[in-house]
Amino acid sequence: MKILLVDDHQLFADGLKGILRTSSLEADVEAVNNGRDGLQKILSGIFDVALIDLRLPIMDGFTLLEELNERNNLTPVVIVSASRDPGDMQRAMDLGAMSFIPKSSSGEKIVQVINSVLGGQVVYPGDNDPRTDRSFALESEKWAAQHNITPRQLEVLRLVRKGLSNQAIAEQLCLSVATVKSHVSAIFNALGAQSRSESSEKAHQLGLD
Repeated sequence: MKILLVDDHQLFADGLKGILRTSSLEADVEAVNNGRDGLQKILSGIFDVALIDLRLPIMDGFTLLEELNERNNLTPVVIVSASRDPGDMQRAMDLGAMSFIPKSSSGEKIVQVINSVLGGQVVYPGDNDPRTDRSFALESEKWAAQHNITPRQLEVLRLVRKGLSNQAIAEQLCLSVATVKSHVSAIFNALGAQSRSESSEKAHQLGLD
């Protein structure tokens, strides 16, 4: 079995390669560290499954999934990500990923998911549909409450961290630009930040995945 791993975190990639090679899969694992190379490798058609991270240099995981869709890719893709954002999970599944596995998962769980995907199954985290699984969302809401951030401001913060402008956030959340600006200002105050990039960094430092 040939598995492609697309991840720019060397220690994680090396560890996962070792797990897959010595597991019941006895996999031949090849790794690349950016989305562009991952796209080329997947389109070669020589891999049985591809495991990709979302946060990648040159081409991120979402763009990679979109490119694969446009090119009628037949290689099953599994997202292995540190993100616990239910929005990321649902977007990846909507773009055709066969599963979404947290990086904190055990090697045994990852192997189990790969076997299921190779059998043609779509596997959701916790075996639940992301539209009904609230575990990730509840954890995020608890974090927001601890830092005096409202649920709506949390939505805005997540989009700020993805690089969206106030106009784009307003359109996505069906809000006015003025309301988005007000939420962004409140987020800055809650996190003690002076800019969008600083608010993103402080949110990460405070434990928001």
